[in-house]
Amino acid sequence: MTRFTYIYDTYCGWCYGAAPAIRALIESGADITVQHRHLFQGANAHRMAHGFGVSAQRFDKRIAALSGQEFSDTYVREILQSPTEVLDSGLTAAAAALIHDQGAVAEMELSRALQRARFVQGRSAADAGHVESILRDLGVTAPLSHGVSRAAETSAAAAQTLRQAGLHGVPALFRHQAGRTETIDLSTYYQSPTRVAALAA
Repeated sequence: MTRFTYIYDTYCGWCYGAAPAIRALIESGADITVQHRHLFQGANAHRMAHGFGVSAQRFDKRIAALSGQEFSDTYVREILQSPTEVLDSGLTAAAAALIHDQGAVAEMELSRALQRARFVQGRSAADAGHVESILRDLGVTAPLSHGVSRAAETSAAAAQTLRQAGLHGVPALFRHQAGRTETIDLSTYYQSPTRVAALAA
């Protein structure tokens, strides 16, 4: 039996670029477990005004060209050029933890809504009210604080999986088949996301 593990961070631009491929893999009926890495925290919680916004915009343009995903002018103005915005994915990690037990379909639907809020609508990473509003739309009424502990556990497990594979960043997709684990290069699916379904055949 073929299984998959997908490790991501909601606010990772490359994960946003890979989202259509992961959605296609899920829609193919593949057995997939998803884990939120919560990569952007502590020393990795970057302040846009300290130069990160400029470098992020450069990568975002490349991601958009490869994947067709939208990075709006509002996002550039309200997020990348903000004097106060900090890239911290803690709220989205907690949100992912609250919906995780509903399965990959639900968690990726949450991720899709949160990514649209970020990369299209220009919502701040600190906008807890909007994150909770998206959760309510998906039927989750628990406060974000209830997901913090679970989010930390999931992040630690994801980090261990990445280390075992010799990786550090996200997105990361693994295929488990016949007792072996293979790392899948998601960059080959940015322009043709539906081709990823063949991996589950």
